[in-house]
Amino acid sequence: MSIGRPVLFLPGTLCDERIFMPMWKHMNINQRRFVPLQWASSLEDMLALTSDRVLSDEKVHVVGYSMGGFIAAKWASLHAEHVASLTLIGYDGYGLSADEIARRKQMVSLLKNGTFRLDNPQYLARFVHPTQQQNEDVVGVVQGMGEDLGKNTLLAHTQATTPRENMVNTLAQLALPTGIIAAKDDRIAMYSQLMKMADNIPTAIRYTVNDSGHMLPLEQPAQLAELVTSFISA
Repeated sequence: MSIGRPVLFLPGTLCDERIFMPMWKHMNINQRRFVPLQWASSLEDMLALTSDRVLSDEKVHVVGYSMGGFIAAKWASLHAEHVASLTLIGYDGYGLSADEIARRKQMVSLLKNGTFRLDNPQYLARFVHPTQQQNEDVVGVVQGMGEDLGKNTLLAHTQATTPRENMVNTLAQLALPTGIIAAKDDRIAMYSQLMKMADNIPTAIRYTVNDSGHMLPLEQPAQLAELVTSFISA
């Protein structure tokens, strides 16, 4: 099924185009656009990069993954007239928990001290499903993006988007077609939270991805591509 209207993709923390490439192979999009959030050092930069990829007289489908979901929601709240639909993948619109904020503060401190290791197995284990942790197409891509983008990008992304405001009421009031895609075993954006978010956005349609952790665009690309295509096409 071909998608005619432009589709705008926003990646997660410490991610570039590689996060979406496996699912793009399963999608037929006439106008695919990518927002290079890896270039940004502030929230304002992220929103500006998104605006740069949308023409003044068009509507686009906006697809945001993880941190990109937050930016997608923020941008949609400011430019709803340009949004045909909003797809949020692995993004908790309620914001970051107190435990997650504390964990991020610790990571920022370690990054600044030069003692944080991106290849730490415990760090990777939080993001990747146990059945995928030996899959080079998943872990290798995550590690490759981390090595290429580096600690400064992780630091900038973390500081620019911590804390995150609660966007659920805003999204409910926008009344945009909203697809919420959650991985059952996600340890970052908890499944129960995303289902609660869907319950509180009247225009939301919920989708579940099985056998995946937080890196669902890499872990289940075909399944995710099918869900995104189905939602956007509807």
